[in-house]
Amino acid sequence: MLAVAILGIGLTVLIATASTCLSVVKQSRNYESARHFLALVELEFKNKLLEMEEGQKLEDGEESVTFKESSLYKGFWEVTTEGEEEDGLKKVVFRVAWSERGVQPYEEVVSYLYVPQEKRGGTGESR
Repeated sequence: MLAVAILGIGLTVLIATASTCLSVVKQSRNYESARHFLALVELEFKNKLLEMEEGQKLEDGEESVTFKESSLYKGFWEVTTEGEEEDGLKKVVFRVAWSERGVQPYEEVVSYLYVPQEKRGGTGESR
C-alpha cells in the first residue's frame, strides 16, 4: 500500500513537471515569433520613412500592421515628439501583441529618431 502511494505521488510530480516544461517551450516560441514580427514592424516603418517626400514632416500618431504569416499577432508603431517641436527628437515605440488565454501579452522596442528641422532666420555673414 505504501509503495502505491509513493508511486502515485511520484507520477503526479512527474506529470506536473512535464506540463511546466511544455509551457516554457510555448512561451519561448511566442517570444521568438514576436521578435520576428517586431523586425517586420520596424522594416515597415523604415519603408514609410523612405517613401516620404522631401520636406514632408514625420507626424505624431499611431499605425497598425497586419501580417500575412499569422493573424494571431498584431503590430503597431507610435510616433511622439520628445521635448520641444524644434528639437526634432521623436520617440518611436514598436509593439507586437498576441492573444493567449484571455491575456494579451506584448513585446515592444523603443527607439529615438532625430529629425532636424530647417532653421530659418539669422544672418549668414562672416567677417
